[in-house]
Amino acid sequence: MQRRYRLTNSRSFDYLYRKGTCVRDGLLVLYYAPAVRGMRVGFSVSKKVGKSVVRNKTKRRLKEAFRKHIPEIKHGFNYLVVARPQAADCDFQDIENNLLRLLEKAGATEAK
Repeated sequence: MQRRYRLTNSRSFDYLYRKGTCVRDGLLVLYYAPAVRGMRVGFSVSKKVGKSVVRNKTKRRLKEAFRKHIPEIKHGFNYLVVARPQAADCDFQDIENNLLRLLEKAGATEAK
C-alpha cells in the first residue's frame, strides 16, 4: 500500500469511529466518511483476533486485498477496515470477497 493512501494519525481513526458510516459483515467492519482530499485507508486488527503473528498476517491480507482494488474504489472518502476475530481463520480469497462485498454495500465501488 502506498504511503499516500494510509491513514496515519489516531485522530483520523477516532473521527471515523465516531462520525463514519458503518457497514458490517461476519469477518470485517468498514467505516467510511467523506475526505477533504483524495482517499485514505486505515486497518485495525485488535488483540481479540490473535497473537501478534496472526494479527500481522491478517493485516497484510487486508492491505493487499484493498490495494488490488484501489482503481475501482471511489476516491474522496476515508476508509477504516476493522477485522473481527473470525478473520484470523480465513484465507486471502475469503477476506478479499468480504471486503469487496462491504465496499459494494457502502456504494464505494460499482457492483459486478
